[in-house]
Amino acid sequence: MKTVSAKDAKNRFGQLIDDAQRQPVIVEKNGRPFVVVQSYEDYQMAQQLKMSSLRAAIDEARTEYAEGRGVPFDQFAVRKIATAGRQKLSERDRKQ
Repeated sequence: MKTVSAKDAKNRFGQLIDDAQRQPVIVEKNGRPFVVVQSYEDYQMAQQLKMSSLRAAIDEARTEYAEGRGVPFDQFAVRKIATAGRQKLSERDRKQ
């Protein structure tokens, strides 16, 4: 994956979007990864993968609940989302 500084991304925006068509490009600000620029096609694929993963988690939760295992779907989903959110925030805070 290519990495460029924010200054270079600004000064060479045309090159940045051309490069992003081939592979995602990390843009660094103050020497740290800040954003990723990627093609629209790659973005759409990532969104579709997220949705299919979410659907699979929902189906799994419904099956477990129907079989009498686990907690009701709403509670299961809230716990799973809250746990993932806390982990992400913790990771972000450690980096800062």
